[in-house]
Amino acid sequence: MPSERIGRLLWMLRFAITDLRSRISVLKIFLACLILGVTLVAATASLYRVIEESLLADTRAILGGDVELEANEPLPDEVLAWIRSTGTISLVRELDTIVSDADGENFFSSEILIADAAYPLYGELQLTPDQPRSELTAQQEGLWGAIVDPLLAERLGQTIGDHIQIGAATFRISGLIQAQPDRSLNANWRGLPIMLSDAGLQATELISPASRVDYEYRVQTDRDLNAWLDEFERAFPDTRWDVTTFAERSERLAERLNQIATALILIAFTTLFIGGLGVANSIHAYLEEKLGTIATLQTLGLRRRPLVGVYLLQIGLLGSLAGIIGGVVGLVLSALAIYLAGDSFALSSPVGAAQWMTLWTLPLLLSWLFAVLTAYVFALPALARALAASPAGLFRGKVQAAAHEPRSWRLASYVLLAVYIAALLVWLPSSQLGFLFLLALVVLWGLLEALIKGLRIAARALENGGFADRHFARRLALANLHRPDSPLRATLLSLGTALTLVVACTLLVSTLLRALESTIPAEAPALILYDVLPDQIDAVETGLASLDPASQTELLPLVRGRLAAINEEPIAEVLANDSRARREAMGDEYKLSYLSGNPEDLELVAGDWWASAAPAGEPAFMAMEDREANELGLAVGDRMDFLVEGQTVAAEIKAIYRQKGLQTRFWFEGVLQDGALDALIGRYVGVVYQRDAAAKRSQQWLARNIPNVITLRTADWLETAGALLSKATAGLAAIALVSLTASLLVLSSVVSVSRRRQLYEANLLHCLGARHRAIRFAMLLESALLVFISTLFATLLGALIALPLAALLLKLPAGDLWWLGALVAGTVSSLALLGGLLPTLKALRQNQALLLREG
Repeated sequence: MPSERIGRLLWMLRFAITDLRSRISVLKIFLACLILGVTLVAATASLYRVIEESLLADTRAILGGDVELEANEPLPDEVLAWIRSTGTISLVRELDTIVSDADGENFFSSEILIADAAYPLYGELQLTPDQPRSELTAQQEGLWGAIVDPLLAERLGQTIGDHIQIGAATFRISGLIQAQPDRSLNANWRGLPIMLSDAGLQATELISPASRVDYEYRVQTDRDLNAWLDEFERAFPDTRWDVTTFAERSERLAERLNQIATALILIAFTTLFIGGLGVANSIHAYLEEKLGTIATLQTLGLRRRPLVGVYLLQIGLLGSLAGIIGGVVGLVLSALAIYLAGDSFALSSPVGAAQWMTLWTLPLLLSWLFAVLTAYVFALPALARALAASPAGLFRGKVQAAAHEPRSWRLASYVLLAVYIAALLVWLPSSQLGFLFLLALVVLWGLLEALIKGLRIAARALENGGFADRHFARRLALANLHRPDSPLRATLLSLGTALTLVVACTLLVSTLLRALESTIPAEAPALILYDVLPDQIDAVETGLASLDPASQTELLPLVRGRLAAINEEPIAEVLANDSRARREAMGDEYKLSYLSGNPEDLELVAGDWWASAAPAGEPAFMAMEDREANELGLAVGDRMDFLVEGQTVAAEIKAIYRQKGLQTRFWFEGVLQDGALDALIGRYVGVVYQRDAAAKRSQQWLARNIPNVITLRTADWLETAGALLSKATAGLAAIALVSLTASLLVLSSVVSVSRRRQLYEANLLHCLGARHRAIRFAMLLESALLVFISTLFATLLGALIALPLAALLLKLPAGDLWWLGALVAGTVSSLALLGGLLPTLKALRQNQALLLREG
């Protein structure tokens, strides 16, 4: 009967809620562990969705068009005519320079933008005041107008109406760029934008035959992009421009976003997994207290099905409550992060119902789902053993849970775990990374099981081998480690996993901080110079020496060339089967220089350096950057031909090197023997070693006397890098702290579960003649062993994760900082384990007879 079933369900629900209310305090750790894990899951998932929506939905606007062609010179008329026949075209010219306030005191790198009337093809350029761009950049009262990024104006201490100096001209800040659809995400590094008119650019006198100007042609077309690219390549087979479509940019951006988001979500799920251990311990403690109630209800005639339903409802209610609370907190944190990011990830259009579902409602529902699944996955084994307890224990004075769960429950647990894993893989942005994570988790689980088994065997062997003879405390500590109900497994799984994350974060963050605070300031120059012309070298060196006689200037040639052939085979044929790779290789410009006097401190990966100059009429020796060599599959001995200003430069790869991470300033893709590029050198880059006070005077002198030379003070760069690193450090610290908090809660649940057993056994031993001092020493020794094992495990695994990341991604050494990870792991594990032991030691002072009567 439907009404009877509804009535039965309502009775079960009322009974479940009433029963929970009576002992909800026991389940506080259950709720806290789930809430922490779900908070991270909801926050990372919703943040990823918002960023994905704001970036990928506007990829056309970010790129500036359906297709972008980037060149260092104007495109030929026949190319422009072909493009105009297929769609609309817009040109944006970009030029890097230095801008200063009217007094010439503050200098900052900037990117000059000169856009045509068709700009922007997609999106909207928002200016303050809201006037046409041509009016704001026009000349008024003898001064040209400049539209400036608000952050750059703030750094200069200027606002609308104030004057700034660019090259040889003074400009009036006529407006601010409030929103720019195609603004680069790394504008803070390269230089904040300033929009000028073409006539205003000519007034700066920054344009010379050797000036570096980027020409970005954006194309808007209704045609299929693949067909457009095929026809363009057929029409201009020897194209030497960097061609990118918005679809390719979307694919690359989505791939990178998916990788980052998956890594963060997996960290969140690691925390949820740690919290699941707390769920298991907490529900075990709760059901231990309910064994008498369960047996009494069965004795009074309550059937097994409604009894099972009551406790399954309780777990579902607790999981739902934790999922909703954690999901809401996570969404609030995500919204706060988006608010603090400002316009970086603002959505371009109003959020509709479908977007609300994707951005906020879906992450909340999925967080609730995984909270409930986690609760059931980790609680079912304990619930199964509790419900399998024999009611006959009531007549023997004590009801005990079954040693093993029934087979049907075990199968249900496996099915639920499979559903959990499948849902995780489906939901993750990158299922491949998710699979690798699960594989790593299985390997980690296997290693931990082997470690636990080995430790138990070792503890038993030490106990039986005479190590603990005539030493009661040692024997008791070793016995507590290898006994079946030892907290060893839960401790290693919870604290070991959280500490591993903390150690890895500690090593990475400390490596970056050390690089910024010690290595770079000690070795980095005070100034970095770009675009020094050959006839300006003497003037630059003489002028800087007059400002600071102790200064040292090192200048290197910079030649840009495009790859023409590999091993005498045209690049178009080498990469004939990969159109994207072919376009990238043919359109990419390689920055080439000499090895001698190189301040980059390049590190050799393969091959050998040379000492001789380039031979006449033969290919010169060349060292190639490892990233470029790996992408093209090149090795020592391969030959490369570069096309530079219509001339071919042949080179043989003699060595492969890698850049030295944060100390790198120019990122050369290749360095050649001295003399190989002499006839092609049009500009130099370099560094100046001097005191920071002198560097500021030098920057001012160069801006006034040689304005085409772009300068960058290392102190400014370090300040920007330090600010960004502080934000990254805060994010990593927050994630590690949440994970560690979940781990500490799990440990408290382990202690709460084992405290009753410890107290009972300790007082029983005391009644049998053991002294409290020996019992306390045994507990301390057991905790010390667990601290040592957890610290060693977390240090080894955390270093195994962090050191390759520091070497491969940051290209910074971190191996000598292992002691810092060990110190952090040891301190945290000591506080966690010894702190959890203190209440047990304090309880030993209570009346023994009372504790023994309570069982």
